[in-house]
Amino acid sequence: MLCVVVGNCQAESTRKLLMSTGHFTGERIKPVHELEAVDMGWFLDLVRRADVLVTQPIRDGYRGLPVGTRELRALLDDDARHVTVPVLRFDGLMPYQAIIRDPDDPSLNPPVVPYHDLRTLVAAAGYDSTPAPSSDAYRRAAAMSIEHIRIREQAHGAVTVSDYLETNPVWHTVNHPDNATLTFMAQRVLDALGLDGQPVAPDYEMLGGLDAPVDPDAAAALGVSVEGRDVWHDRAAGVIDADEIRAAQLEFYRERPALVRHGLERHAERIANLGLAL
Repeated sequence: MLCVVVGNCQAESTRKLLMSTGHFTGERIKPVHELEAVDMGWFLDLVRRADVLVTQPIRDGYRGLPVGTRELRALLDDDARHVTVPVLRFDGLMPYQAIIRDPDDPSLNPPVVPYHDLRTLVAAAGYDSTPAPSSDAYRRAAAMSIEHIRIREQAHGAVTVSDYLETNPVWHTVNHPDNATLTFMAQRVLDALGLDGQPVAPDYEMLGGLDAPVDPDAAAALGVSVEGRDVWHDRAAGVIDADEIRAAQLEFYRERPALVRHGLERHAERIANLGLAL
C-alpha cells in the first residue's frame, strides 16, 4: 500500500515508523511549510495514488497552496483511507519554551535557537523574568499542555496521543518528540487502520538534532528523573550558551514590539500560571 504522510517535521518521522511495519511503500515529502507551487505536480499526483493518507490538520489554501487536509482528501480514490494525527506539542518539562509566529512574518524565527523563552519575552516587555513557580504551577502547566492537545484531537477527529503525554515523556524540544512518543502515535495510526504489527524506531533519535534544557523544578514537580539535559545542545555544533541566546533574543524583541505584544497575548494563560507578569 502506498502511504503518504503530510505535515510538519513530525510527518517524516511518522512515515519512517509506518514503513518499518512492512505494510507500506512511500517516499519522503518535504514538511508542508516547505512545499512550493513547483512541487504541486508530483505532490498532488502522489496523493491521488495513495492507498493511505496520513495528515496533520492543515487549513485549506495553506500558504496559498491546495495542501489543506480537506483538499487532499478530495483527491483520494473512494477506497483509500485517511487518518488524522495531531500536531504534537508538549511543554510540561520545558514550561518556559514557546513557539510564537510573528504576525508580519510567520516564517521568522528568533536568533540562535528557533524557540522563544517566556522569561525573555516578558523581560523585553518590562516584567519580572525570574519567578519561582510552585510545584502545583508546574503540574498545572503540564496539564494545560496536554489539554490543548486533547482539544485539538477531538476537534479534528485525530488519533489520540494526549493520554501518552500524561506519562510526561522527555522530548528534545516542545515540538520535537522523542522516538517513543512518535512510535506510540504511529501505533495508533495502525490501530485506526486495523493493521497488525508494531512500528520499530531507528537506533537514533529522529528529531534529536537540537536538545533544549529540561527545567529541573518542573521535572521534580512531575516526578521525572532526567540527566544531562541542563544546557542547549546542537548535535552538530555542541553546547549553545544560554546568555548568548538571551542577549540575542532581547535585541530581536527590541526591534519587534508587535511580536512581543502578540506573544504576551498568545501565551497569557501560561505566563499568568508561571507568575511571569503582574
